[in-house]
Amino acid sequence: MNVTSSKPLTACVTGASGMIGRRIVARLLARGYLVRALSRSRYVNPKTQIFKAGLSDEVALNHFVNGADMLFHCAAELNNASQMTAVNVKGTEHIAQLIRQNRVKYFCHISSAGVIGNTTELLVDETTPCNPQNAYERSKWQAEQIALSEIAGCNTVILRPTNVIDEERLGALSMPVNGSLPNRLKAFVKGGECAHIVHAEDVADAAIYFIDRPVQKPRIFFVSCDDDPINTVAGLWTLYHALAAGRAGVPATPMAHLPLTVPYLIRRLRRGVGNRGDIKYSSARLIAEGFKFTLGITGAINKIIHDRAQPNEDTKR
Repeated sequence: MNVTSSKPLTACVTGASGMIGRRIVARLLARGYLVRALSRSRYVNPKTQIFKAGLSDEVALNHFVNGADMLFHCAAELNNASQMTAVNVKGTEHIAQLIRQNRVKYFCHISSAGVIGNTTELLVDETTPCNPQNAYERSKWQAEQIALSEIAGCNTVILRPTNVIDEERLGALSMPVNGSLPNRLKAFVKGGECAHIVHAEDVADAAIYFIDRPVQKPRIFFVSCDDDPINTVAGLWTLYHALAAGRAGVPATPMAHLPLTVPYLIRRLRRGVGNRGDIKYSSARLIAEGFKFTLGITGAINKIIHDRAQPNEDTKR
């Protein structure tokens, strides 16, 4: 879906000021698209047409989607369980209705690997049954079902990223970055577990990737770097300190840590349920489509080290 006429294509992004959304916005602007950005409060790129509204504002949403060529749905409620159905489910339902009405040609819905919930499978892919456990997981799974409803003439892609990080939200990388004694102890206990991190830049690349690669029906793709053996709590600790010290390459031996069974048993005792720490989410389907991760794990950590040392205007927002 390239710009081939004198009239640029129009792309809408919900959650446009978020970690993934703002990076999608930047990529769309670089392609020459007219970008409409939906955000409740935070700053978004001034080169966009800004709609300061939430997903419950029907009047604003109608104007937001009217005449659009593509829509990237990144907005979600992450923290307030009482609002998750209204935002994550009802909001997606309204977005899907507007996509149908306006005959939008490309729809990318950002979901979460969390929809899998509790599983006994150690290698999870798109065929793994979903068993969501909490309000967020259930609301994202319900939103997926709405997005999966085939929309005539619309190329629909659903992405399930794992633990998305950047220079502001470090996830498991916060342990080696902070380096405190409590974080050292946490890394020692959980060191063998997969950290599941993936950089927001790689997720944004995946969202853009399918604009020009139509899928025959709505399809789901995990966006994960779990296949990299360094993507463990101990591996990230060792790699971060090596890269921060200017040493190139992946260290051969991660920091010492307890066996995987220890944090797993602790989790089961505390919550009564929990997945094993060596579960991995597979990006094989995404890679089979020809997608290549620009950053991966080593690139993600290098970028975060650089961005935190020399913040640019985008990372300050």
